[in-house]
Amino acid sequence: MERRKLVLISLDGNGVYNFKYMPFLSELAENGEYFIVDSIFPTLTDLVHTTVMTGVEPRIHWVVENGYYDRITGVKVKFYDFKVAFNPHEVIKAPLIQDILRQRGVRIASVSGYTMPPFSNVDVRIYPPFFSSDELYRKHGRDWKKDLWVLNSAIYLYEECKPDLLLVHFASIDGMQHDYGPESKDALKAIETVDSAVRSLWERLKDEYAFIIFADHGQEEVHTWVNLREYLKRHGIEVLRVSSGGGVHIYLKNPEEKEEAYQLLRRAPGVNEIFFREDLPYLNVPVSGDLIVSAKKGYWFCHHRECQKVKGKSYWVKGMHGSRNSQVMKVPLIIWGLDVKKEEATLYDIAPTILDFFGVGKKGEMKGSSLLKS
Repeated sequence: MERRKLVLISLDGNGVYNFKYMPFLSELAENGEYFIVDSIFPTLTDLVHTTVMTGVEPRIHWVVENGYYDRITGVKVKFYDFKVAFNPHEVIKAPLIQDILRQRGVRIASVSGYTMPPFSNVDVRIYPPFFSSDELYRKHGRDWKKDLWVLNSAIYLYEECKPDLLLVHFASIDGMQHDYGPESKDALKAIETVDSAVRSLWERLKDEYAFIIFADHGQEEVHTWVNLREYLKRHGIEVLRVSSGGGVHIYLKNPEEKEEAYQLLRRAPGVNEIFFREDLPYLNVPVSGDLIVSAKKGYWFCHHRECQKVKGKSYWVKGMHGSRNSQVMKVPLIIWGLDVKKEEATLYDIAPTILDFFGVGKKGEMKGSSLLKS
């Protein structure tokens, strides 16, 4: 059966290690095309989703972490601000695939567990609930119930709007792994919920829609946080900012001290790999840090008020991503209902594949190529 419509589903935080708990997605992978692909370091939600939805490297779209830091103004660009959700190109410096497709009459709808600016600029968008209370957000904004809301919203968009392209982002696996750790009881409840939700959506849409399903990153269990700003300060290096996570950007007050900082970081607790910005050409842009660091397994980098020493026990965060460690990096890519020509794939291939599905050629500086048979 020829399908002329497409669903793109993001499973936030769902590394390939979760597939043993996901019977439906495992079955769909067997019946479709299944690739295990590498995420993009730093393995952070905003960087990866923006890369997928533009098809270009972070050096072009500028979302080099969860948002980015403008060292000229000293302002951290908050990716989930409501105004950014409505105006994504305040932050994202490259065209999104929906910008390109809507000009050609393709009707697009989206729903996500976060405000998710890369899923904006569509014809119809359902936004997630906003919580003024952190306690409410922890209870209702991150757990599996939110993904039932995402499922019901996606079905509503299908029934009411019949979009040509439907974008769906499930978020609870990521949230529950952060709070309780990968493969914890609460994470498994989210995994079960998302697997069932994808099954429900597939059963409702399979006669009309093809499916592309991917994850942005996995997670790994963490036991220790490290404050790299405090560590460098104690060794005489002043830092403007350090981002949070398992892979972070370090913005030095004096960039000429980057060689000295590099040597100090080699001895820092929790540090696995260190890169100069120039060592990672796809991140070589002024909004990236002078140094980019990946954590050892079990560690993450923190700059919050809870992290005042050089290191401490991670009692409130049990799972983390951002690093280049294998459990975080290896993610699934499933294509169902389409003829695929390639035996290997990357996350960069998703954007040109979607454009090709709708008869549009690869644009500009997109790095990947279409996976579809011509």
